[in-house]
Amino acid sequence: MSKEIKSKIYKLVEGIKDETVLNQLMEDAAFYATKKDVVDELNPAQLAELDKAIEEADKNQTISWDNFKKEINEWPQK
Repeated sequence: MSKEIKSKIYKLVEGIKDETVLNQLMEDAAFYATKKDVVDELNPAQLAELDKAIEEADKNQTISWDNFKKEINEWPQK
């Protein structure tokens, strides 16, 4: 069964010509192949910050997309 599923996946991937789609697919596949969660690599301070951000989002304490882009553009460039 596993070989049959892999064969179907290979055929689907072989038909994709869009490099952007292929890169997205590679990122997704890498995520599932490593079986690691990025959260596992966060330190306690980062986890607390993430929890706070999730709590704020749950309470709709967010900024608009336009304000976000504006703030990003104000960040120092490399």
